[in-house]
Amino acid sequence: MPDTWKGRPLPERRPVNITIHYRLYDAHTGDVLSINSTNAFDGIVEDVVRTQREHPNSKIVGRQFDGPAYR
Repeated sequence: MPDTWKGRPLPERRPVNITIHYRLYDAHTGDVLSINSTNAFDGIVEDVVRTQREHPNSKIVGRQFDGPAYR
């Protein structure tokens, strides 16, 4: 059975395996709050949730980079 969205079938897609390099910032101060690379979207979500717990007054924004985020 194909995936559907709002009653319409979604096109078939194959999973991809790419590395996502990113940094999380505080939008108010510009401070870097987290640096990471992952190949799983759920890893990014977990990092955002953890970072928000550690910095509850921050407005977190993320930026993707074309190489390891720590270099």
